[in-house]
Amino acid sequence: MIIRDVAYRAKVLWKCRNTDCHLAMPRNQQRCTDCGYDRDGRPIGDRVPGTYGPIPDALLTTLRTALAEWFTENGRPRPDAVTFTYTNQNEAHEWSDWGVLHFGGRTEPYCDFDGSDVAEALTELSEWETPHWCDELTIALPR
Repeated sequence: MIIRDVAYRAKVLWKCRNTDCHLAMPRNQQRCTDCGYDRDGRPIGDRVPGTYGPIPDALLTTLRTALAEWFTENGRPRPDAVTFTYTNQNEAHEWSDWGVLHFGGRTEPYCDFDGSDVAEALTELSEWETPHWCDELTIALPR
């Protein structure tokens, strides 16, 4: 108990703030591995990078719909959210068309949306405002 309290104060560990969970997570873990809540105690949801302006609802709706349809068409379980990263491959200046899938606290590191409506929606989003290096965009997929 005392060692854990010292680890919290030293920020080596952080405590999940979900009232039903309270697991201890190492500092490099972004989400609780059990429930998926972040360090601030929020469940997974949309996250737009701070360098990005507010995204028009129509663009977010288009991307969310394309993602939901992709998982249905491909017979894959729908995650709680998908995170895309700006990688600047081939100097395209757009969001990568592969994403990290979030299932509660578990993640699947690679899902390729190349050539799909999801990739088109990401391109449209990039044309609205160019992302910055290493920006991450998380889109929640409510059930």
